[in-house]
Amino acid sequence: MSSSMQGMDTEHARETSARMDSHASQASGVCSGLYARLGATNWVGPDMDRMMEDMASSFVPESTNAAETLRDQARVLAAHADRQDAASA
Repeated sequence: MSSSMQGMDTEHARETSARMDSHASQASGVCSGLYARLGATNWVGPDMDRMMEDMASSFVPESTNAAETLRDQARVLAAHADRQDAASA
């Protein structure tokens, strides 16, 4: 971006927004897969129970929240691009 430019490269912002949304979906899939894989581990006993409880009470909600926050920010960026285009029209 040149120093004399003001505003936003809206095409780039929309591409970035789409990537953010895509990466949020990928992150959700990875976290879900890890949780499922751990649940399928041949491991019995209180340590496994505690591990699954910890994952269910912190890892799953925190990773879900992180992915949703990334999706939210992708929508915010896209909305900024829309407003920039409207202001420039």
